[in-house]
Amino acid sequence: MGPLGELLRPVSADLAAAFDDVDVPGALARVLGLGTPAPGSVAPPEIPAGATVAAIVGPGVVAGDAVDALHRFADRARIGVANTWGAKGVYPWDDPHHLGTVGLQRDDFSLLDLDTVDLVLMIGTDPLESPDTAIDRPVVHIDPHDLDRLRVTPNRELPARPRFFDTIAAIAGPGYTSDAWPRHPARAVIDLKRGIPPGGIVTAEPGPVGLWVARTFPTDRPSQVVVPAWSRPGAAAALGLLAVLRGHHATAVMPEPLDEVTVEVARIADRLEAPVRFEPWGPTVDLSCTDDLIAAAGPVVAWGGGLRAP
Repeated sequence: MGPLGELLRPVSADLAAAFDDVDVPGALARVLGLGTPAPGSVAPPEIPAGATVAAIVGPGVVAGDAVDALHRFADRARIGVANTWGAKGVYPWDDPHHLGTVGLQRDDFSLLDLDTVDLVLMIGTDPLESPDTAIDRPVVHIDPHDLDRLRVTPNRELPARPRFFDTIAAIAGPGYTSDAWPRHPARAVIDLKRGIPPGGIVTAEPGPVGLWVARTFPTDRPSQVVVPAWSRPGAAAALGLLAVLRGHHATAVMPEPLDEVTVEVARIADRLEAPVRFEPWGPTVDLSCTDDLIAAAGPVVAWGGGLRAP
C-alpha cells in the first residue's frame, strides 16, 4: 500500500516527512484505488477435516477487495466473523455473521470464546491489530485471495454470538441514546454518523477518540471508518485531507486541544480549498466513559497500549 508520506509529498514536504514511515491504512487504500496486494500464496492451507474454526479478519480483506469472497466463505462454512478495526464494515453492524470489532483491548479475543474451536483463521490480518500471541488457540493465516478455494468442515448452523458482542453492546447501546451532557462518546459517534453524507468517510485519531469511533461506529460498508493501526499526531486530519483531495467527503475526528500537525493540515486544507470537515472532541464529550470500556474488556492495547480516560 506504500508510505502515507509519498501521497502527501505533493501537498507539503514537511507534512509528508511526518508520515514517511507509516503505511496508508488498508481501508483508505481501497477507497483511493491504490491497487490490491498481489496474492501471497500458491494454494490455501489444508484445514484438517472435522476441525472447528473461527474467523478473524483484518485490513488485508478490505485492501485486497475480498469482502465478497469473505461473505461467500462465511456463508459456506456457516461461521461468524470478528474483524479488527482496520476491517470495520466487512459486515454491516447488524448482520448475523458480524461478531464485532476486536483487537483494541486486552480481553477482546478471550471474550470471543475461542476456546470452543480447534483453529482460528486469521484472514488478511495485521499484527499491529491482532498479534498471534494475543490468540490463545492455534492460528492459521489465510491470504484473502484464497477464500474461494479454502475448504473447512461447515457448522450445522451459524453459532451464537460470543460474550464479546453482548459485553460491548451493553455499553454502546445505552450510550447511543443517552441524553447526558457532556455527551456520552457513543452518542457522539451516533451524532457523527447522522451527519455523514452517503459515501462519506470518517477518519479518527488514535487514542480515546479513535477507540470510541473504532469500537462503536455502526458501519454499513467497508472503508466507512478509517482509524490507523499506528499512532502519529495529526493522523486523522492528514488522512481526511488525502481523502478529500482524491474526491471524497471526509470528516476527521480528533481530541482538543488540536496538535500542531492538525493545525497545519487545517491551514493546508484551507489554502487548497479542500473541504475537510474537522470535528474536535473537547469538553462536550465525556471521555471519562472510557473507564467503562476498560472495566468491561481490559486495558487498551491498540497503538502500544497505556491508554486511560483523560
